[in-house]
Amino acid sequence: PEAREERPLDGLRIVSLGARGYADSGLLHEAVAKDRSDAIVVHFPNMELLRAVIGTNCRSMAVLANSYNRRGPKAWLERWRVAKLLNDPRFELVSNHCLPATNHLASFGVDRSKLIAWDVPHRFEPKAVAPKTLALGRSFKVAFAGAIRADKGVADLIRAAAQLRKDGLELECSFAGSGEIEEMQALGRELGVSDLLDFRGLVPNGDVFGLFRNADVVVVPSHKEYTEGFPLTMFEAIGSRTPIVCSDHPMFVPVLKNGVHAVLFAGGDASAFADALRHVLTDGDLYARLSENADLTWAALKGPADWRTMLTEWILRGRNSDWIDRHMLAREQPASA
Repeated sequence: PEAREERPLDGLRIVSLGARGYADSGLLHEAVAKDRSDAIVVHFPNMELLRAVIGTNCRSMAVLANSYNRRGPKAWLERWRVAKLLNDPRFELVSNHCLPATNHLASFGVDRSKLIAWDVPHRFEPKAVAPKTLALGRSFKVAFAGAIRADKGVADLIRAAAQLRKDGLELECSFAGSGEIEEMQALGRELGVSDLLDFRGLVPNGDVFGLFRNADVVVVPSHKEYTEGFPLTMFEAIGSRTPIVCSDHPMFVPVLKNGVHAVLFAGGDASAFADALRHVLTDGDLYARLSENADLTWAALKGPADWRTMLTEWILRGRNSDWIDRHMLAREQPASA
């Protein structure tokens, strides 16, 4: 909330602009114009920021973690503007988190020859834990991690839990994350399932893996319109070998096949969500297969450039880096429609 500069380590400078919110204009443009860096990595696709960087004489690349899935004229115009800015020669490379989200940029016009998918090393892999089997019972543990928001599917999970309770199936739902917690608690009270909801707030990454491993099912119910890249929590879920129930979000469908890697449902449809949860939690063969197939799911997600190596190679060697060339999206087969 206040403009200041910090230098917590030699060679590291953190500049706070004093913005009251994302709608504040002018601050980013002014900050970029004053900056004297040799290279700029743009880490979120704010229009003002992209335009400000294009106006410099600085080597630049864009590193994103989002997608554009809304429909209608305004959404089309936003995609067109983003593609036009990212295609500017000032951005030598454009990267998005994992292959589906990077292919997504290419699908609406970002130059495929400058695209590279990124990921980070993961602490947990499915090979480190044993596959799980379904322990039948009246009560099951469901885990969610992420922003507590309606368009992340949190309200849908609460409604699904209420519907399944009427059918005699109890879901004890644990939520890791911050956001609209009071609103979701109020919805739980309204639907008579507040006793089934445990909002834990922000949880350390290592604890999220434990939460997932101890759950009977992990849910990732993002609405199709949500600007999801490929959520890092999905990797913890796969690494835990706990079966996943997720929405048919455009970034999930290219990788997660229904009944093979996860059980998918129509995002935003609480009734379909409840049916998917019931299916997983009452079919022991399906449950065991999903857990066993975590290795296949993990392998399907491998291939993106390591975040740290990608940035280091680009800063030191630029677009001529052989390592970067080997990881470019243009070397991958285009995703099928």
